[in-house]
Amino acid sequence: MPSQTIEQATEPPMPSPTPPEHPFKSRSFWHSLGHALNGLQATFYTERNFRTHLFMTVLISLLAAFLQVSPTEWAILILCMTVMIAMETLNTALEYLVDLWADGAFRQRAKRVKDIAAGACLVTAFGVGLSGACVLLPHILRHVLSK
Repeated sequence: MPSQTIEQATEPPMPSPTPPEHPFKSRSFWHSLGHALNGLQATFYTERNFRTHLFMTVLISLLAAFLQVSPTEWAILILCMTVMIAMETLNTALEYLVDLWADGAFRQRAKRVKDIAAGACLVTAFGVGLSGACVLLPHILRHVLSK
């Protein structure tokens, strides 16, 4: 029986020089970007709440530009708007996945999953709204009171 040191016996195998092929793996960054843009486009055309959040993003951005918020305040607003859009997109993806699982039938568990995901969107919208108010209300009040 050959003698091995502890290091030789526990050494992990060397990774293969090329990653394994996956049938659904994107070929390149640009290919992945195309899929992501297709997903955003599908969400835009099928989800009213997504369009509402995008509209609010535009309005808040215009208001923030008009009020000349600071770079730090811009960063907070951009982060909040991005989180809200991302949450709505994830909610949409989860709804499609649940619908696929339910296969057109009403299932109490499917309803529960969709309600919970919608609740997560509601909590996010509430937090984003409060954060936006904390950033924008002092500017709005200063603007209104200065007249």
